[in-house]
Amino acid sequence: MPAGARIGLLGGSFNPAHNGHLEISLSALEKLGLASVWWLVSPQNPLKLTQGMAPLSERLTNAQETAKETRIVVTDIETELGTRYTADTLMALQRRFPRARFVWLMGADNLLQMHRWRQWSRIFHTVPVAVFARPTYSLRAEKAKAAQRFAGYRLPIFRALRLAEKRPPAWVFFKRPLNPLSATEIRGQERSG
Repeated sequence: MPAGARIGLLGGSFNPAHNGHLEISLSALEKLGLASVWWLVSPQNPLKLTQGMAPLSERLTNAQETAKETRIVVTDIETELGTRYTADTLMALQRRFPRARFVWLMGADNLLQMHRWRQWSRIFHTVPVAVFARPTYSLRAEKAKAAQRFAGYRLPIFRALRLAEKRPPAWVFFKRPLNPLSATEIRGQERSG
């Protein structure tokens, strides 16, 4: 990996992966000047039930089919690292790839409930964070506990292109575009169809 490579990290269950994930990734590549985005397909999200969760191999295959972009790398590296929580995964990735410049990518829906994540504030202190709008979540997310705690470290959008080089904590909130896709809704449609 080249020194200083800018890499976006989009974690999740990807149950299933969908065009919303792709849209966030493509937007991040452009707006943050990233070399690539890694989709960290979680073996099992600690905040989600195992019931209704497709096997990891199926979710990986689906994610690879959805990615459709050579700069998006689908990986289950958390399995290899032996990590379950985002804060631990980020620390392990930094140890393994010390020359990379990682940026954590997330939807506004996750920012809204991030205070429930294990050692959530450590994430903001480990890597810069880019938050992407989601319909019905974005306005509330700006008032979320995490957004309030790190309000003084929020950068204006015109500085987003340099986010990967910022010393954490540093974060941006992209308010557009709003993508309504949800993996939960997609699974519901598949069951009823």
